[in-house]
Amino acid sequence: MTTEDDARAAVAAERECLAERFGVFEVTTTRVENDPSFYEHGLDLVREAGMLADAGAVVRDSRDRVLLVRHPDAPETWGTPGGGYEAADDSLAATAVREVREETGVRCEVTDVLAVRVKTIEHSEEPRSYPMLTTDFAARSGDESSGARSEQPASAIDDEEILEARWFVDPPATLHDRMRDLLGQ
Repeated sequence: MTTEDDARAAVAAERECLAERFGVFEVTTTRVENDPSFYEHGLDLVREAGMLADAGAVVRDSRDRVLLVRHPDAPETWGTPGGGYEAADDSLAATAVREVREETGVRCEVTDVLAVRVKTIEHSEEPRSYPMLTTDFAARSGDESSGARSEQPASAIDDEEILEARWFVDPPATLHDRMRDLLGQ
């Protein structure tokens, strides 16, 4: 079996795990063509982690505020905390929880699947491809069981991936693409 086949099998298995835990959800699909070197770079990531995937979470607290972050590559827009799947993670849900904690300092628990996308990465010069799986989860901040106030997001000063993390009652107008759909607005 090739690495591409391994990636397809890993994505299929992860989708099954998501369905077992969260039930039925819609999956959107897209295709993108990559030049040979970028394609091979993606395959290197597949070899390291077993699949090319990322996950994020729309985290809400007991006051129904949403936790959003700003990144240096798009400092004027807000999005959800999230990032790449690592082989040490058990699942995409674990990836989302880890990324929220790393990027904001907030503990959360995943409660549902909001969106799943499978992007087929195609080699621009050969008939080869592999999938990338992106999952957006709904999550509640860790304050729900204790009744305490929501944790304040950690200052992002020491994290070069995050400019700012903040709770919002009303999300700002400057949201990343797809955020309005994820937030149900």
